[in-house]
Amino acid sequence: MSQQNLPAIHRRQFLKLLGATTLLALPAGYGAWQMAAGDYPPDFSPYVTQAAKSLSEQSAAPLLLLVNNHPDHPFGPYMAEILRAEGLNCFEMADLSAVNGSTLSKFKLVLLTAGPLTTSQADMIENYVVNGGDLVAMRPTGRLDGVCGLEPVTGETNDSYIQVTDLPIGGGIARETLQFHGSAQHYRPAGAQVVAWLSSQTTHTDFPAVTLHRYGQGRAAAWAFDLARSVAYTRQGNPAWANQERDGFWLIRPTDMFKGWVDLDRLAIPQADEQQRLLVNLLTDLSQYPLPRLWYFPDNALGMFVATSDAHQNSALAVERILGLVEAHGGCMSVYYLPPQYSYLRRLAQKGRWLATVLSPTDPAYLPSPAQIANWRARGHEFGLHPEISTAGLEVSWQAYWEAFTGLGYGPVPPTTRTHAIVWTGWVETARLQAVYGLRMNLDYYHVGPSLRTEAGEWVFGHFTGSGLPMKFVDEQGRILNIYQQLTQLADDHLLKLHWGSQANFSAAEAVAVSEDLLRRSVSGGYSAITAIFHTDPFDEGEPWAAEETAWLNGTLDFASRQGIPIWSAQEWLRFTEVRHEANLSTFNWQSGRLSFNFETEPAADVGLGLLLPWQQGQTTLKQVEVDGQVVEHNERKVSGVKYGWISIAAGRHQIEVKYA
Repeated sequence: MSQQNLPAIHRRQFLKLLGATTLLALPAGYGAWQMAAGDYPPDFSPYVTQAAKSLSEQSAAPLLLLVNNHPDHPFGPYMAEILRAEGLNCFEMADLSAVNGSTLSKFKLVLLTAGPLTTSQADMIENYVVNGGDLVAMRPTGRLDGVCGLEPVTGETNDSYIQVTDLPIGGGIARETLQFHGSAQHYRPAGAQVVAWLSSQTTHTDFPAVTLHRYGQGRAAAWAFDLARSVAYTRQGNPAWANQERDGFWLIRPTDMFKGWVDLDRLAIPQADEQQRLLVNLLTDLSQYPLPRLWYFPDNALGMFVATSDAHQNSALAVERILGLVEAHGGCMSVYYLPPQYSYLRRLAQKGRWLATVLSPTDPAYLPSPAQIANWRARGHEFGLHPEISTAGLEVSWQAYWEAFTGLGYGPVPPTTRTHAIVWTGWVETARLQAVYGLRMNLDYYHVGPSLRTEAGEWVFGHFTGSGLPMKFVDEQGRILNIYQQLTQLADDHLLKLHWGSQANFSAAEAVAVSEDLLRRSVSGGYSAITAIFHTDPFDEGEPWAAEETAWLNGTLDFASRQGIPIWSAQEWLRFTEVRHEANLSTFNWQSGRLSFNFETEPAADVGLGLLLPWQQGQTTLKQVEVDGQVVEHNERKVSGVKYGWISIAAGRHQIEVKYA
């Protein structure tokens, strides 16, 4: 509750109240009343503002994202989030309705989102390709069928699979069939090469899913379905199943939208990420000059481990113990704390108890004090809010727990969160409300429950959202929310035998084997941020629960350390993600085997980035990279079958020059 909304109270009234409250110590002070009252959550716009860009005649980006804003195809703007998640920050974005042929001709490569075209728009795009432009079109219609070397036939395939072929473009993509969601138009190849086929789980059809075709002086690639819609549905679940209890596991959680939606045989594969990488391979192959991209993780890391803990009014000693275990592995952790719903007076009493603890250390207070929390934060950890959603509803519950958290002096509320019991409302209503309150990363998509067990009784693990990467939520109208979704793949209350029960009931050793498998897959080409939750509660409950939790935590973090995987809090991971997302690669020039461009992020001494530069461009090979006029070392790295030169680059502003020969 903000100060202007507090009940009016004068100093004389406060002292009279204080005299009647024997639990309070005077040093708590008049100002403590205001702190104990808490604060209302702030009020932000939940949506990302994407102002239409006026493309100038001097536009020099290598890629234009052309959004076909049509009410039946609302996910076009989400394609920008896909490009940024894959590190392709070298694009400009414009509405199809605002572009003419002259402006279009300034770009060598265009990515067109799904939607119908007018005759003049189809003419413009066909002329663009005929005259040497390269195009990737989502679900092409009308005249673009022929441009893409396709013949439309009657019928569609819905919510099925694709099978990538052996063409070099798909050489590094998962060989298993991959799920997509939405409807795919049936085409026959009419001159196009097939990059991927529409398929059942086991057998491909005769209808292409992804194709490539030369037309005139240019080339045109096509996807038979709307990739942006498919990625949104794969990551966020089936919107038609929102607010439904479907998995037989108490309460409505995100997993309810995935029962029967995700193929459990494909859970170990980040299916949405693999299809995004196929798109990047296609764009890289089509581009007439090298497309630089940002590496997924800090510096040279091949994966990321995000350490979190949910704490339910646990003691400061328990929190300190688990943080110490993470620190022993060189890492930091996010603790999401469920605060007690104390009245104003009881919060003041608690502050008096904390003061008494300072004066008499032999009588420790149970709840963490603001001073202890400040110490944890100074050591690099995050101490955030873990609200419980009551029958009063989403907004009332969030307001009450925000007030409880800040009223105990635990504020400011950090920017990442997980909801108690991961209760979820709507398709994105929980995320929308959190964005309104200024939260910018959500970890509620959480691997737990009976829907993650096969009919044969085997527990499966991996990425039920099809992704190990953070991306912003998108709502049903295609509006981007200013909050990232980060999957929690490893959960102790699913894996371990804990005091409140479990699903898999694994031993600590068996749970460590699950952790190792996911981490190993990441560094071997899955490229994922693996998030784990190690509850604080077992350290208050005692043995054998604390010993099992400790063994799983130590075994998991030991393996991550040996693999060179950073162990970060969610707040650190969000910081890196936001700097990377907002990086701007601009002012490109490609002449005589020399590529130059500007690289700019916010100044961030705590963020180290990696930059990938295609190893081959046509018949030329990467020879030298300069940053701000200084030659820097570049190392070879393959990503999804494509060979790159990798360099380390500090956040900030730089001039890059790359020489090919």
